[in-house]
Amino acid sequence: MQRTYFDTNRPIAALATVPGESALAVIRSAGPGAVELASSLFSRPSALVAARHMSLVRGEIVDPANGEAVDEVLAAVFRAPGGPIGQDGVEFYCHGSPAVVRRALSLLERAGFAPALRGEFSLRAFLAGKTDLVKAEAVQELVRARSEGERAEAFRRLGGGLSESLASSREAVVDALAEVEARLDYAEEDDSPAGGLDAASLRGVRDLIARIAASHAAGRLYERGARAVVAGRPNAGKSSLFNLLVREERSIVAPDPGTTRDWIEAGIELGGLPVRLMDTAGLREADGGVEVEGVARSRRLVEEAEAVVYVVDGSEGLSPADVAFLESRPGSLRVWNKVDMRGCEPAPPGFLRLSASTGEGLPALADALRELIVPGFGLEESGTSGADIGKGPRGAATVASERQKLLLDRAVADLDACLGGLEDGTPLDAVALDLRDAADALGEITGAIASEEVLEAIFSRFCLGK
Repeated sequence: MQRTYFDTNRPIAALATVPGESALAVIRSAGPGAVELASSLFSRPSALVAARHMSLVRGEIVDPANGEAVDEVLAAVFRAPGGPIGQDGVEFYCHGSPAVVRRALSLLERAGFAPALRGEFSLRAFLAGKTDLVKAEAVQELVRARSEGERAEAFRRLGGGLSESLASSREAVVDALAEVEARLDYAEEDDSPAGGLDAASLRGVRDLIARIAASHAAGRLYERGARAVVAGRPNAGKSSLFNLLVREERSIVAPDPGTTRDWIEAGIELGGLPVRLMDTAGLREADGGVEVEGVARSRRLVEEAEAVVYVVDGSEGLSPADVAFLESRPGSLRVWNKVDMRGCEPAPPGFLRLSASTGEGLPALADALRELIVPGFGLEESGTSGADIGKGPRGAATVASERQKLLLDRAVADLDACLGGLEDGTPLDAVALDLRDAADALGEITGAIASEEVLEAIFSRFCLGK
């Protein structure tokens, strides 16, 4: 019969590091009797069994069938109810050879460990009360972080600030619900429709939840990166600037107009903020069918982007097409390229001087681009630095999970209905339903309320060994 996530009495094991050659590999095992099972393939079984919680034992992984030593390892021992997941466990730190890892996992399975399911260690930690769903999801977000900003935001959620805000909000809603239900039970003693219910405090809770929900836009931006499109007429130097920012030759640079027929994307960081930089086809009236489509895609990308870097060939000056574009997109970052060329015209006011060939002006351009995208990440428009990364809007952690955002929106809608009902004199039993729904939505975010189906769906997206 297929094993389920909720068979928590079965010892499990999995590789916790990336498969492939490496200096070290970590193999995790956990579950009732895990230390004793692991000792059956350890060169010093009695030392492992006698080891205290969070202690290290040096020895070898040994094949008990023939006594062959497989690898020299350090074994970290964890004792229930302590440790990462609240169960007995042993972590083996061995050499990162694929052959070593395969043999060790095979021996663990032979000893009685089941191969762990994706995210099964984290699920057991959640079921043991070691973490909540917000922190558990933050672990996976931290594992997948590709930029300093995304890392800092995930780590901030892992720290528990968001969990505490949600838990205290839910507690306030539950307290209000308890008061409403008490008044329903003893209606004959107090016929006031609002009773002693503090609507102002409840509105404060509603506003806090709404602010957390609004942070989702910034959280998603940390996750996917701000889209910054390099646009301009053909031969303005867009591809050269793109290569300069990316620090590698990604785009083909040639004097022929229409060389770039489609957009090219690369990820960069600007002061810890993730940016998806896009080089686009030159904006002009194209002749061929392929270039026509490339120009059309460029215009669509410009409309969807969080930032546009518009490059002008300073040796030719502003054209009517340049003026028309900048009037239609006044928030674009204006770049006056080819300042190193003899005959380059002076840069008009509001333009950044640049030589995409020599790199002159690049630091100022990078700073200006970061300044342009900073508001989207919930940071201030100026005076930001690396220290601001991870603080999120007004110092609060952002929400990146779509699941959390939907539940927050639901809680806000339920509290709006509740507050409207209190103002309109709606019967208290209807108000109680709204409060109960809001409390349930907040409880689903942290896992105070969660079905097995929801938990399995969340943790099955985790890495093996997590």
